[in-house]
Amino acid sequence: MGEKDFYIDLLFYHLKLRCYVVIELKTGEFTPEHAGKLNFYLTVVDKQLKTEQDNHSIGERLGVVVMDIKS
Repeated sequence: MGEKDFYIDLLFYHLKLRCYVVIELKTGEFTPEHAGKLNFYLTVVDKQLKTEQDNHSIGERLGVVVMDIKS
């Protein structure tokens, strides 16, 4: 995107639903920035990878932020 590189942690394609699934892995507590970054990745995937035959992710967007919280 532009001159800066960004890297998605995990990217899958659901064959039956015909949509991409972006998974962002983070450690620590959830922050709003995590959701913003995930939304950015979903937008880029839709603009650069999705074809006319593909569906948008479930609920317009499907993303998962996996958090590892240690007590």
